[in-house]
Amino acid sequence: MSGFVIGVDGGGSKTEAVLLDWEGRELGRGRGGSSNWHLVGRDAARDVLAAVMAEAATAAGVDLARVQAVTWALAGAGRPAEADALRSVQAELLPHAVGQVVTDALAALVGGVGARFGVVAISGTGMMVYGENGPDIQARAGGWGHLLDEGSGYAIAMHALRAIARVHDHVDALPTQLTQSLLAALGLHAPQQLIPWLYAPERRPAHVAALAPLVLDAAEAGDLLAMEGMLRAADALAAGVDAVARQLALKTPFPLVLSGGLLTGNAFYRAVVAQSIRTRVPAARPMLPQADAATGAALLALAMLGRTLPPRVLPSSDGDGVWASEQPNVLTHELDRRSALELAGLMHLEDGRAVASMRPVLPQIATAIDAIAARMKQGGRLIYVGAGTSGRLGVLDASECPPTFNTAPGQVVGIIAGGPKALTEAVEEAEDDPNAGAQDIQALDVGPLDSVVGIAASGRTPYVVGALTEARRRGALTLALICNLPAPLAQIAEHVIAPLVGPEVIAGSTRLKAGTVQKLALNMLSTGVMVQLGKTYGNLMVDLRQQNVKLQRRARRIVAQACQITEEEAAQVLAQSRGDVKVAIVSYLLGIDPEAARRRLQQAEGYVRKALLSRDASE
Repeated sequence: MSGFVIGVDGGGSKTEAVLLDWEGRELGRGRGGSSNWHLVGRDAARDVLAAVMAEAATAAGVDLARVQAVTWALAGAGRPAEADALRSVQAELLPHAVGQVVTDALAALVGGVGARFGVVAISGTGMMVYGENGPDIQARAGGWGHLLDEGSGYAIAMHALRAIARVHDHVDALPTQLTQSLLAALGLHAPQQLIPWLYAPERRPAHVAALAPLVLDAAEAGDLLAMEGMLRAADALAAGVDAVARQLALKTPFPLVLSGGLLTGNAFYRAVVAQSIRTRVPAARPMLPQADAATGAALLALAMLGRTLPPRVLPSSDGDGVWASEQPNVLTHELDRRSALELAGLMHLEDGRAVASMRPVLPQIATAIDAIAARMKQGGRLIYVGAGTSGRLGVLDASECPPTFNTAPGQVVGIIAGGPKALTEAVEEAEDDPNAGAQDIQALDVGPLDSVVGIAASGRTPYVVGALTEARRRGALTLALICNLPAPLAQIAEHVIAPLVGPEVIAGSTRLKAGTVQKLALNMLSTGVMVQLGKTYGNLMVDLRQQNVKLQRRARRIVAQACQITEEEAAQVLAQSRGDVKVAIVSYLLGIDPEAARRRLQQAEGYVRKALLSRDASE
């Protein structure tokens, strides 16, 4: 069979057409401006599409009337109504060709990987993540337009412009080269001149997005404010890839095409994005496109004529076999050459990303809180197990529960590989013994009512693996708090909390970001459980132990706040209640004597609010 097909890729800043023969050989190409009719209007978009196809045909020496199939891959075409309207324009221009209008992301995927399988992340003027896993299984994230998308060139540039405004207003104290570089690029002399430039009627998103490469260059040179905008975009793309991969149930390695002008044209940004994606989606295998989206659109046109697309490919990954926290961080490879401010700024940016990594695991934390609290209400214990920094954080959280929440001795326990000595000295070899972990669980006589949380940044510390394996064998609730996936602990535990922080500022130093999120997660776990156990009234810690002057004063403030009385009056109520904060609150608010309040609390299982509401129920 002979003949020709044409594919068009149209976006917010440019449009390209490629003409292929039946064998898939490129014969001609045409280029033009934006064909996004939301930005330039229907007539202008039609003119651009007609012009680029005509240019491709002229370059190939082919009459457009001989084109048998055409695919337009256009921004916004994912919406059926718009695709139908664009298809009618297509039929006007090429009435004799079989035609279709698809999203530009599909063409980028097909051009990039050579098949309709995998995921493509596009970052240019706009952004979109799109993927397929079978003929009828598609998913997408992004593509909401320049005002809503976060991982786009427009978003990067707008973050930089806002940073310039903050620095000019002395709101942000960090130094930046963005002011000089962006003003020079625009031919402006002062930050205030950005206002008429940005708000000019003729200003288009593509004009703003054109500043993004300058921002990326500044980020690569170490500008912290430029880095901040770049990282937000990179992490937004990674979040989109994660969402699409989950919707497509892509659990084994899959190809991930990095497409769009920013990703294909800037190696530094591409490395940052790839690192962020590998952190959140370990199964992703980032790759540059084999061909561009216009070629992908033309391949889709060939497919309409019965030409089979090539088999899918899977690129290798340099990071295979090395978990994320052990890999070198793209941003900090010259850390020893940074100034103190740059070093602190880099750590601050990475800490912010670490905190953000907690958001995806909040549902898992909530489920864990409910599960632990249910067992502790029946007399079970909360037991933390870890080694090194992870172990110290577990012991720290456990040690804070008695003074804060008046937990009974042994109700919250922290055990660390190497024993108490490891709290103040490094006993690194202790973490390599899984039998020691199992023995420590045996020594505590762990049972079905207990909850055991294994804490290990790597997710594979032998001591913790041994402890959690033994705890599960004994019927305890098992939870893993880890910072890498996949990991052995994730296979053992019933509940997995895995904030994925990625490479550390110093490779492998998990006392940094991993330690930060472990502390955050432990705060949430213990506090959430204690709230469910009635240790608070509102946000007041009503079960604290008054073991020093500070805590005695705090108890008076708590009673005063709960009862809306003075601290002097609160001191009298506390004295009458033998220092019991809960009894003092219930006694005062219900106007009953302390012993009656104590009985109500016993009936209410220690919950202040329940004891107070029981009056209404009785009435």
